[in-house]
Amino acid sequence: MERRLAAILVADVVGYSRLMGVDEEGTLSKLRAIRTDVDKRIERYGGQIFGSAGDSVIAEFTSPVEAVRCAVEIQQEVAKRNASEPQETQMLFRIGVNLGDVIAEEGNFHGDGVNIAARLESIAPSGGICISRPVAEQMAGKVDFQFADAGEIALKNIAMPVGVWVWPAELAKTVRRARKSRKLTALIAGLVAVSALVAVLVFDTFGEKDGAELPTGAKIAIIPFQSVGGDQEDAYFSEGLTRDLNALLSKFSNLFVIAPEAGESYRDDPKCETIRNELDADYILSGSVRRSQDKLRVTTDFIDAKTCRQLKSPGPFDKDLSLNDVLDVQIEIARTVAAQIGSTDATLFSTSAQQAIREKAPENLEAYECYLLSFWFYQTFGLEAHRKARDCLLRTVKVDPGYSLGWSRLAFNYLESKKRSHDTSPDWARLARDAAGRALQEDRNNPDAYYARAILSRMLGEDKSVFMNNAQKAIDLNPNDSWILADLGIFLAYSGEWEKGEQWITRARALNPKLHPGFGNAFVLHAYARGDYEEARDLMLSMSPANRPMGIASMTAIYAMNGEPQKADAWASKILEQFPEFLNDPRAPYRARGMPKDVIEDLMKGLTKAGLKVPETDTGN
Repeated sequence: MERRLAAILVADVVGYSRLMGVDEEGTLSKLRAIRTDVDKRIERYGGQIFGSAGDSVIAEFTSPVEAVRCAVEIQQEVAKRNASEPQETQMLFRIGVNLGDVIAEEGNFHGDGVNIAARLESIAPSGGICISRPVAEQMAGKVDFQFADAGEIALKNIAMPVGVWVWPAELAKTVRRARKSRKLTALIAGLVAVSALVAVLVFDTFGEKDGAELPTGAKIAIIPFQSVGGDQEDAYFSEGLTRDLNALLSKFSNLFVIAPEAGESYRDDPKCETIRNELDADYILSGSVRRSQDKLRVTTDFIDAKTCRQLKSPGPFDKDLSLNDVLDVQIEIARTVAAQIGSTDATLFSTSAQQAIREKAPENLEAYECYLLSFWFYQTFGLEAHRKARDCLLRTVKVDPGYSLGWSRLAFNYLESKKRSHDTSPDWARLARDAAGRALQEDRNNPDAYYARAILSRMLGEDKSVFMNNAQKAIDLNPNDSWILADLGIFLAYSGEWEKGEQWITRARALNPKLHPGFGNAFVLHAYARGDYEEARDLMLSMSPANRPMGIASMTAIYAMNGEPQKADAWASKILEQFPEFLNDPRAPYRARGMPKDVIEDLMKGLTKAGLKVPETDTGN
């Protein structure tokens, strides 16, 4: 056993388990080919491999400069191999290089010198390299490729922070962001994760909480801020500020923040008594946003809903129209409100925490506005709104390719293009998959990206496990977004996972008392599937069945199977009168939602019993 100074290189495949799950034989073949090249390069640069476990390799070099040259060549060669591969099957590596004291024993190496290299690999960007400061100092002036300083980073199980440098230089920003995330996660892990822009920013800042329990404490309803003056097309900006403010307040562990969609109907007439009674709110926050040219003015009203008395309201705020000032306003409103209610963790918004939020933000105000604009599409589902958001998001990811939310919102734009037939590209699915993949490459904890991948899997009819894996990750990361919970919950229920889907929808209802009644279809069809037709009928009637083919057909089948032929006949007549083409393929709406075939056929039995002519076999694709 001897001690000596050595350069240690650690390389590992990114997402190896996922690649194996997609194509085991192809992944192994690809890995063998790359490993053959990697091993030769390590030997060429004087390295000695002393550790290898399938998708990883550890090597010792006498020269840190040669170790870095080897690492860069490996990444460049892998990038060439990936150039012709679709993004979802590309094999990417992370590499860490450290120069330090090691213990050599029987052809193996131990000690902090090795451990630090392994930790550097774990924080390296996909396709990139992280090196320690001693390595950077040794190679200064000796190589012609550029590394960027990512600062001092506390690495897991390493006593002292390590100075880290990153290649390619433009990816240093992602490592700096991750540094902030890890630092604050260690301090305040376990808080409630939330949605939208600041939800993702704050989630990565503060960490994740098990979504099994609903938030506790005082309930606060945030009424969408009104857009005052200027062009009413700019209303998306005030909507977005409200959404992100909601996300910030949701971070306080003893606040129950009611979903922003629930406050929508009170925008023009926010009567305290009505909001208190209908939403069971303890506090009400409303306000207005005025922006003109390069100025921003935000005012707020903060009310104790129990007494309808005005409390000390944050602001007013008169700021320059810049991204930093927008974040300042949101943080200050959230901090002031939480402090007045008496939140025990109002200190969350310390200087360091605020800085971490900014680290996760986009580079400029235009990128943030594009993000907000992507949600405005859902107000009208119009073609022009879709195009405006798409073009803006494409500009955003070009200017700021490290902005994860820009990519995930672009993924949803491609999904909506297919769902709404808006300028649908023949490659819509690939474009959506690539955008969601890039979002996760930039931020592995972006729930919006997992949400997009879950929806894409259902649209493509992929195996249910693909949907489930992505949906569960989205919910784990963001357990208090009522829309995501309900949307993924109903897809999950329709796939046959009735109880779990209903659990997510029930949670969504608790967060949003105004949740669209259509999500109740999951409970209706579950009751039908288990043969409880009376409960299915009562549930459907409580929802006021929509005047759409699937709702009318379900109601017809329910009445028929529950032994109410006259009512079944009346509802069957509605189908024949309003939607005669429905009977050409009555399984279509159920099939499109991925429902189990046995449930669909049971529904067809109900329609047949009601006297409707149903094709004996499924005529759809």
